Amino acid sequence: MIHRLLLICLSVPLVWADQQPIVSAIEFKGHLITKDYIIEREIQHPIDVPLDSAVARMDRERIYNLGIFADVTWRAIPLEDLTVILEYKVIETSLRILPGGGPVYEEDYGWSFGGMLRINNFRGRNEKFMLGGSTGARRAYFFTFNNPWIVGDHVSLDVMTGKSITAHPFLPYERNVTTAEINLGRYFGYNHKARVGFEWEKKTFSNDEDTLEYYYIAPQGSYIYDTRDIYRDPSKGILIVQGFYSHVEFDSDKQNLWWSQSYSFYHSLVKSDRKLTAAFNVSYLTAFGDVDEVWVSWLGGAKTVRGWSIPNSTIYTNVDNAYRFGNHFAIISTELRQTIIPTSVFTTDLFNWKQEYGLSAIAFVDVGFINKERKKLFGELPMAGMGFGFRIPAPMIGTIGLDYGWGYRDGEFIDQVLHLVIGQKF
Repeated sequence: MIHRLLLICLSVPLVWADQQPIVSAIEFKGHLITKDYIIEREIQHPIDVPLDSAVARMDRERIYNLGIFADVTWRAIPLEDLTVILEYKVIETSLRILPGGGPVYEEDYGWSFGGMLRINNFRGRNEKFMLGGSTGARRAYFFTFNNPWIVGDHVSLDVMTGKSITAHPFLPYERNVTTAEINLGRYFGYNHKARVGFEWEKKTFSNDEDTLEYYYIAPQGSYIYDTRDIYRDPSKGILIVQGFYSHVEFDSDKQNLWWSQSYSFYHSLVKSDRKLTAAFNVSYLTAFGDVDEVWVSWLGGAKTVRGWSIPNSTIYTNVDNAYRFGNHFAIISTELRQTIIPTSVFTTDLFNWKQEYGLSAIAFVDVGFINKERKKLFGELPMAGMGFGFRIPAPMIGTIGLDYGWGYRDGEFIDQVLHLVIGQKF
């Protein structure tokens, strides 16, 4: 027996130096809730072929991008016959079921108190289920369900229904929305993704003097080209998103169409656990048709140009601030993302709790143009925002953080804002 082990120890390095060993089996372990096939269908490395570390690494990234594991690793285990077992080890995130309530802040509306039941990896099938409601700035109830691979080859299903009542950020209306939505998606390979669906919606804008009612069906869809390695915090890759959203009204001849485009690029300048990544994005939105005032877009806030607050009625009614509103906009954003504490997993003896932790810092610059007329989009001076922020990993939502920015236009700093950020801006 000792002689055989010595032979393996001497032979394996010689064989591996000449060529990669043959993968005779693939195994995965560490999952308690997740069904085997959820992991297995993401593994593309074949058996009975030489080990390809690039394919194994991409398999690891696909499994991690499911969003249900705190960590995923792979290794090759040598066998006596000089082949290897390719093993993927996963650690499931412990925070999978979240029943609870508490204060909720939305930059557009303010503070609410909400309660919900959210289940990630529902039934161990990577489904997401959420039921909840809130009162305060947003009075709402909602139900959502998502299955990213319900049938066939990456055919996904999203269903959502609910009702929401909020005050419009800057128009003198209370907005009452009742909605039901269904979408189907499909992968074409692993880089091309398409999604189509529709939304049935009834929206009422009302005050003491007037009521505006819109009752429509909204066909919608998107195409995505995605080569990012890790969705939550990419080190490299490209993300291109083309989307449309339209209104076909039941009680009017009006029809509207919004076309959105987003182009994101990621490249690590320093490749290590404490990586430094440069990220760049260009976004564009344009509208077609009869666009009423209640559908007007604006710049300001964490999702558009940071360093500027969400506009209120005082800002909107001041004609000197017309440069902040329109039906067409273009935004250019760049970020430097520095990992300070690499993402890791800690485990406690209490309930065998497993949780990710980490910390990254960003510096950002946003530049935005907006106008009510497409041909005049770049005719005004742009809004700019610059600042810094922090991100930490958060189960269920990816990352959470704070951005502090200064708003700049026409030679002076006009605004400064602290933004609560859920996920990455792009």
